[in-house]
Amino acid sequence: MKPIKLFLFALAIPFTSNLLAESPPAIDGHDAFIKGLREIKSDGAKSASEPRTLSPVVSRFKGWFIDVTEKAKPGKLDGVDVIEGISLASESRDSSSWQFVETNKGYQVRAASGKYKGWIIGVDDSAKTRPEGPNLTVTPALRLAKSATKNSYWKLTLTKQGLVLEATSGKYKGWFWDFGGGDPSHEESGRQVAINVLLAEKVVAGSYFEVKKTK
Repeated sequence: MKPIKLFLFALAIPFTSNLLAESPPAIDGHDAFIKGLREIKSDGAKSASEPRTLSPVVSRFKGWFIDVTEKAKPGKLDGVDVIEGISLASESRDSSSWQFVETNKGYQVRAASGKYKGWIIGVDDSAKTRPEGPNLTVTPALRLAKSATKNSYWKLTLTKQGLVLEATSGKYKGWFWDFGGGDPSHEESGRQVAINVLLAEKVVAGSYFEVKKTK
């Protein structure tokens, strides 16, 4: 009996892991939310939204904004100019505005204004993973690219806690936006900035974002 029990237990481990990595359930308002993003005609895409901000809904970074640090590091990805430095900022600026661009491959998240206007958030498959606590693996793989790369497409799911963004391709397909809740911040031009936006292997508290139209 013991070998049989061990065999069944071994089968259950990957099954449980797959469940944890599944997309979260959408709320009834998901379809209306997606429809509400179809505000602008966009060349080469189905539609684009008006500028939006994205803010975590938990931790000391609750209400901060997805942004780009002034200390961004330049690089290349698939031959495209990119920067490493997608961050959270305590105050909204031009660089806090993003558009959701609907394509046949999924949604692009595109900078709507600021120094990097038109650049697109993607994933660098060469980024290394690291543990975040005892039960989670994350990677600082998000990059801002001058044009779309092969891993610049996201699945959007509106949940009761907020919007979840999930990678649709590449090494980190099925991973979700997250941030390091205990990471430090520093001052940049009169506001606090934390270079701590990540991808996580499963949906966690930091995977939920509040989305608002830019005023």
